[in-house]
Amino acid sequence: MRDYYSIRAEEFSSYRPYKFYFPKTHADLCLLFAREVVDLIRNNAAMGKMTKLILPVGPLDYQAFAELCNRERVNCESLVIFSMDEYADANGNAIPVDHPLSFRAFYQKNLVDRLDSKYKLPPDQLILPDPANLDLVCQKLEQYRPIDVCYGGFGINGHFAFNSPPLEETDVETFHNTTVRIVQSSEGDVVQMAIGGTAGNLEIIPPKAATLGMQELLAAERIHLTFMRSWHAGVLRRGLFGPVTPSFPGSLVQLHHNVTVSVTDVAAQLPPFSMLQNPGN
Repeated sequence: MRDYYSIRAEEFSSYRPYKFYFPKTHADLCLLFAREVVDLIRNNAAMGKMTKLILPVGPLDYQAFAELCNRERVNCESLVIFSMDEYADANGNAIPVDHPLSFRAFYQKNLVDRLDSKYKLPPDQLILPDPANLDLVCQKLEQYRPIDVCYGGFGINGHFAFNSPPLEETDVETFHNTTVRIVQSSEGDVVQMAIGGTAGNLEIIPPKAATLGMQELLAAERIHLTFMRSWHAGVLRRGLFGPVTPSFPGSLVQLHHNVTVSVTDVAAQLPPFSMLQNPGN
């Protein structure tokens, strides 16, 4: 098998039958997302259908989407958003909405509050996994299935939502079947957030999270992966072209039948080192 870290962006489609987009910048990526979702809402609404999405917190700026809805007068009453996850405290309770890392507050500030009052998303159609009532998100997923698109990316350890590499050896099928649950934040999750989101403040990062499982994420009709950071250059190649294994959870996306991938210039660049240059391999 070829060293997947050495696969150039222009070769991606030769290795995987995915639809690849290459927006230049993160801002361009957010506009691409906005355009895609607005068009999906319109098309579904014309057929009398709801639009159902699973969304992450962090990789995408939803302000561009809200602005496009306002500008093109797109009503979000037929939109349902499931958040991939939400933080929890040490006792497994959802963190308060005034916590600086509250995902609910993120959606409210960056999406809901920016929509014109005429096009607002109904409050009960923004659904986050509640650690106090995990059955609720399961019931809502069942009510609204199938999900049209699951958006997301991979963490530095390959996590997809808060599905991080299991501590004990786990086979692919078992990991694929993981469902909504409360998890302990892995060391990799905490370090990534500390570097990218809290400027090194480790203490403020909640120790647990409620997350959708791989089963719910991979049950979406389509997966749209987004990569926009310099370290994504290696991560996306490991996840999309390397072996499928729970030790790199995002790699299980390779088992899905309909995948779209958007990669900015900085993430498309070749990593400076390959496996062949690593004497440990």
